[in-house]
Amino acid sequence: MEDIKTPFIEDGLLEYLQRLYPDQAPEPHQTDREIWINRGAAGVVRHLKMLHKEQRENILGDIKDVF
Repeated sequence: MEDIKTPFIEDGLLEYLQRLYPDQAPEPHQTDREIWINRGAAGVVRHLKMLHKEQRENILGDIKDVF
């Protein structure tokens, strides 16, 4: 797989997506399809959250190297 350039993940976007697609247990009234769609969306948000954390750690590491 070729290298994919990771875009910068902004705090506001991540907060918005976490509210829109919360990582929570399914509701009893949801269909199987809805459960899988929500699971997929929550997985994407989880991935973006991990990238966001890595980006913040890299930025902070770069700042520490300056001082």
